[in-house]
Amino acid sequence: MQRILKIIVTIVLFIISLLIQLFVFDNMSLFGVKPNMLLISIIVVSLYTNIYSSTIYSFILGIIVDLIFGGSGMFTISYTAIGMLLGFVSDDYMKENYVSTIILTTISVTLFELIQYFQAMIRLSSYVNIFFLFKQLILSILLNVILVFIMCFLFGKLIEHIDKKQNKMYW
Repeated sequence: MQRILKIIVTIVLFIISLLIQLFVFDNMSLFGVKPNMLLISIIVVSLYTNIYSSTIYSFILGIIVDLIFGGSGMFTISYTAIGMLLGFVSDDYMKENYVSTIILTTISVTLFELIQYFQAMIRLSSYVNIFFLFKQLILSILLNVILVFIMCFLFGKLIEHIDKKQNKMYW
């Protein structure tokens, strides 16, 4: 029962993240940076699950994003790589440690932005300004770290509530 509840919570997070990205964050930007709610959901799910669940979650999310935005497979590749990396690290990760959350989010956002940067260079067949990349990267990291903390707090509390409720049923 506990596993089914966690799967349902993850599916609801998936749908909410996709809707927020499509209807809210794609229509706004802060200093030229749009928050990536889908990447944030991958980070949060990866921190609270194992490598297999996070990889499957990020792969499915990447395929859906590629179908919606026409990303030619780059979202699938980048999201799956990030989900797999974070899922691998999440076993040794202490979810209460804020510094670890900042480091993992920074690594994830940097990896995603670099993949997008190189994709743009290949697609445009020209050099893209590296200083623009650094500005975007720093602003994106700051914005996404704040949103990851909010999502980790909400998602973590929900998962803890499910675990506590399940433990009370057996005692």
